[in-house]
Amino acid sequence: MMRTEGVEALVVHGTTAMGSAVSYISHYIPARPAWLVFPLEGPSTLFLHFYNHIACTQTLSLVEDVRCSHPNPGKTVAENLKERGLESARIGVIGLGNSIPHGQFETLKAEAPDAEFADLAGPYGRLRIIRSEEELAWLRESGRLSDLTCEALEREIRPGLSEYDLSAVIHGAFLPESGHMGIHFVSTTPMENPERPVPWQFLTPRKLEKGDAVITEITITYWGYATQIHRPFAVAAEPTPVYRALFDVALECYEAVREVTRPGATSEEIVEVSSRMTEDKGYPILDSLFHGEGGRNPELGTRGSHHAFEPFTLEENMVVVIQPNPMTPDGKAGLQLGAAVVVKPGGGESLHRYPFHFPVCG
Repeated sequence: MMRTEGVEALVVHGTTAMGSAVSYISHYIPARPAWLVFPLEGPSTLFLHFYNHIACTQTLSLVEDVRCSHPNPGKTVAENLKERGLESARIGVIGLGNSIPHGQFETLKAEAPDAEFADLAGPYGRLRIIRSEEELAWLRESGRLSDLTCEALEREIRPGLSEYDLSAVIHGAFLPESGHMGIHFVSTTPMENPERPVPWQFLTPRKLEKGDAVITEITITYWGYATQIHRPFAVAAEPTPVYRALFDVALECYEAVREVTRPGATSEEIVEVSSRMTEDKGYPILDSLFHGEGGRNPELGTRGSHHAFEPFTLEENMVVVIQPNPMTPDGKAGLQLGAAVVVKPGGGESLHRYPFHFPVCG
């Protein structure tokens, strides 16, 4: 990719474990912002903000040359390029659109005024989007860890627990298995008088009561590889007719979209199927219904959703998330149901084994 783009080195920035180019290239999960200089020829250098993180990073990372970038990362990276004789080279940059601080990049350009910097996020993203068999194995481990959280919730949910307690249940499921928290969005609401149609991004002290629904969106990462699972749970009572109907619509939609998640399928086909299975039946969709890593590549809803249409054609071994979130027309009741799948000729292959059901817990 670098030779095709005519660059002699990459300057890479990363801040999170989920999809970070720093993680992918170096096998280091940045706890704080990190810079990586990756030359076409010769060894790479990894720059951390905290000096005391270097020893641990050298143990984990494939990059042996680990240094501190403090107090001026832009200048430090520019000096490394000069050390390599690349101060006048064409340099590819990954991270401009989502993580590199503006001031640090301006300093880098000022300190290396003769270098040409090219944004290579697009070519890099296209390179990464097709998963190798080795990567799929790591993603399946993320799926297993995410499944463990749903198994624990089904086992532990009962009246009297708070949403904070549910967070503790989730963490207790994956922490002993070497997982890392991605997200855990949770909403609890009475099924007879619902107040929330989507998983909440911030937990509340609300305590579970008999007749509640718990709706979830959970991502547990495994060394930078992330899947996502969405499941509902009923608290000490059967799902009400409204929630049973929402679940049935979501499951039918998931299966219909999964069937078309094949190489060569287009955004148009996915949106058409998702719309026919949800909003055409009177159930609007609030969230994106289909997305790739990090919520993009592509991010699709239904014909009437808030998400702009993104043209895309699927290829084999892409990993995407199918996550129907049907709501009642008044927007008060809803649930989310879904999983990460691998694009295959026979349709999406789930990376999860936890069943699609609506268990009564407690």
